[in-house]
Amino acid sequence: MSGLNEENNELHNQRTETDAFRATEEFKKMFHDNDSFCYEPWQFADYEVCADTLKTTYDEINIWGKQEAVIRPGWKVSEDTSKVYIPNLFSKISGIYEDTIQYREDISSLLEEGNTLFFKHFPLFHIKRHNNIGRTYSSLLDKKGIINKSKLITCKHWKYSNLKPGLQENIAEKIIEFCKLPDFWKYRYFTTNIKLSVMDKISTFLTCMDSKEARDELIMKVVTLNVLMNLDSRLLDLLQNFDYPLHVPKIIVFNNYRSGNFSFSDAVTLMFMNSMGVDILIYNPGATSDIENFVKDGYFDVHKLQFTNPKFKYKRVNFFVRWIRKLKAKKKLLKEMK
Repeated sequence: MSGLNEENNELHNQRTETDAFRATEEFKKMFHDNDSFCYEPWQFADYEVCADTLKTTYDEINIWGKQEAVIRPGWKVSEDTSKVYIPNLFSKISGIYEDTIQYREDISSLLEEGNTLFFKHFPLFHIKRHNNIGRTYSSLLDKKGIINKSKLITCKHWKYSNLKPGLQENIAEKIIEFCKLPDFWKYRYFTTNIKLSVMDKISTFLTCMDSKEARDELIMKVVTLNVLMNLDSRLLDLLQNFDYPLHVPKIIVFNNYRSGNFSFSDAVTLMFMNSMGVDILIYNPGATSDIENFVKDGYFDVHKLQFTNPKFKYKRVNFFVRWIRKLKAKKKLLKEMK
């Protein structure tokens, strides 16, 4: 009987390759090699994403920001480890130009790129409070106190099961790393705008009864999990539509006096999306503090422009103004050539 079962299994697993299939596979090996820079769609969908955030000048934002990842310096694929290194941008632009139209034009030209989200208010997203998130966090831990990936992806609170398998794996890996409290955080505890349930507060207190510092860190981990387990559908769409060698998705934030308060949850969201290879650009005409309240120097660029105006408003430059400016620039260039 066991022999019959083995034979049935063998028959079930047998699949004959057609000549066309074999020819296609040979073609892929020849022309879509990882080092060829000629890739087929979604070739790296199952690869681990490693963000390689570029250090740039202000002028380079509008140069590299419009280029595909494969064209940017730092693009790399490691076939041995199945990792893809995505060169992305993470910049804060403090202040404005004297030429405010050019300043607006710099932003507008980036907003015209596909797969881009634009925000002018905080919080960026209203994070839903998950009841008993503290107990959920505890249930996901292994014996070493680290979130177990299998438990995370298969738990009933995992909302990303409709995403591509490779993307789910990447999101899970990042959640695990973020819940270890990475070194980029400026402090080990931040005041958060997410209220814990009574049961979570009691559980947290009992778990870390002897150490306030440990209790604060645990709360920060729990809040981080809550944010990353409830990512907005717009963020998921950015990631789901991101074919890694091609155009890099963008999150552009414009922060003036009307924007509200930048919170820890906002910082978690932006740092997570940066770790997934997304470009993050924060325009702050008043040069006030936002991301630097939470993240250490060195993890993002700061470009300081000549003037500050916290009440400056962003609006798109209309076609007529663009046309006049281009005409004047062309006349000036012709005059200089003479």
